[in-house]
Amino acid sequence: MDPFTDTSTLPLSIAQVEPDAVGAPDGTAGHDAAAGAGSSVLHEQLLVAVVTRAGEVEAAEWALDQAKTARDTQVKAALEAGIPADTVERAAAGHTGA
Repeated sequence: MDPFTDTSTLPLSIAQVEPDAVGAPDGTAGHDAAAGAGSSVLHEQLLVAVVTRAGEVEAAEWALDQAKTARDTQVKAALEAGIPADTVERAAAGHTGA
């Protein structure tokens, strides 16, 4: 399985925000954002998107930590079972040696 390397696509939680509705860096509203309630709704949508993305990142980090722990446990068990280190190293790298 090839790693996911497409960095040009925004995460869904961020991509769902209308890019034209985002205000300019100087604080002026975008052409689709209305003052007052419209701006408040936009800020709420952006906050929800950021919080959602932060949760996604935390979940991914947790899953990665779990996978690393499982890998380390398997490597330790294999070495303690007397399997040669080079065989364990190839297996950990995903090579079958065939």
